[in-house]
Amino acid sequence: MFTYTHFIWLAISIFIVGIMYIVSKKLSLSLKTVLTIMCIVSVISEVTKILLNMVDGPKGGKILDPESLPFHLCSIQIFFIFGLRFFITSERTKKALYNFMVPTSLVGATISLLIPTIGTSFMAIQVYQYFIYHAFLIFFGLYLIREKYATFKLKTLFINYGLLIMLMFINLWVNSFLSFAGTNFMYLTMPPMENLPILNLNHGWYVYVTHLFLIGLILMGFFHLPFIIINHKKHSKNN
Repeated sequence: MFTYTHFIWLAISIFIVGIMYIVSKKLSLSLKTVLTIMCIVSVISEVTKILLNMVDGPKGGKILDPESLPFHLCSIQIFFIFGLRFFITSERTKKALYNFMVPTSLVGATISLLIPTIGTSFMAIQVYQYFIYHAFLIFFGLYLIREKYATFKLKTLFINYGLLIMLMFINLWVNSFLSFAGTNFMYLTMPPMENLPILNLNHGWYVYVTHLFLIGLILMGFFHLPFIIINHKKHSKNN
């Protein structure tokens, strides 16, 4: 973490975000087009993971390494992206997903880029998949804000809290079901890396997961706070 290769990957990620942001604005890309791009990126990302992470099955043949399943917070966005592009018709559901995807994509993907659990070697193909996918998530979150598809009010914050807690519970169960494979989705089993401050097992798992839970709530709250203040001031001014 924070080696010279890491800094190069961070620079590449910022470049991808910047280019996509500028191009999408210059060409006035529609949400449908951007979602299509995100679907393509997601498919390439997951196919790459599958090709690189096939392991021997317990009864012969090959299976996908359970640790590569798309149940981390950033990977879960794939289900939302495809749902929004092809299946979801309810405007209320779409709005709720936009509001949830913006903070989880921006904050989650940024943290993932700063703490690259997959490494930073230019010789590893999955590192390319990891950084490029997370860079596109950040672009998508910024696009939704710029085009005003997401709005953040106090009510939005509590809805997002509820969705985040629901995903944590689901992944707690998934990690338990796949405990034989050592899965650690949303890092509920153990820290993403060793020697992290606060997020460590020095005081036991219950203290660790409490810290993880509180950090998630705090980051979500801090993200919403500027928008809530701005909306409150606009509402007060209009009244």
